[in-house]
Amino acid sequence: MEETGSNITIDQLKEYVWKTLKSGKVVVVREKFPELYESEQQWLRAAQMLSGIDLDSGIRLKQAFVSLYMSLDFLSPGNLTNFLKTRMLDDTNKLSKCVQIARLYLEYDDAVNAEAFINKDSFLVTNSNQEVLNLQYKVCYVRILDLKRKFLEAALRYYGISQILSNAKLGTSKA
Repeated sequence: MEETGSNITIDQLKEYVWKTLKSGKVVVVREKFPELYESEQQWLRAAQMLSGIDLDSGIRLKQAFVSLYMSLDFLSPGNLTNFLKTRMLDDTNKLSKCVQIARLYLEYDDAVNAEAFINKDSFLVTNSNQEVLNLQYKVCYVRILDLKRKFLEAALRYYGISQILSNAKLGTSKA
C-alpha cells in the first residue's frame, strides 16, 4: 500500500471521494428540506437538517488532493474540477450557511447551538466584503447575547448595528 505524507493511502482517498460524490445528493436534500421546514415554521428541524452538512469536508479533501493529485488516475481533470466546484464551499458560502443555521436556531430560541455556529467561522467575517452577510452575522450575535441575558453588551451592539443602518440610509439618500 502506498502511503502519503498525511498517512492517507490512495485507495482510502479514492473510497472517500466516491462516498463523497454519492453524498452530494444528500447535501442537495439537506439544503432543500430546510426551505420546506421554514415555510412550516419548523425552525429546529430546518436547523438540524442544515447542520448535518459537513462544512469542513472540502478543506480536508482539498488538502489531500494537493498532495495526491497526480496519483488520481481514476478522475479526469474535468471530473475533478466539477467535483471540487460542487463539493467545496468558499469562505462566503460557508459563512452564509453558518449564519443561516444560527438564525434558524435563534428562531427556536436555542442560543447554545446558534452560538456554536456563529463562533464556528467568526474569523471569516473579518475577511468578508459582503455587507449584508456581515450585518446578518452581527444581528445573530446580538440576539445570542440577548438570549444569554448579557443585556448591556447586547445593547451596545444593537446601538452599533443601528449606526451602521443609519449610515447606510444616509449614504443611499445622498445618491
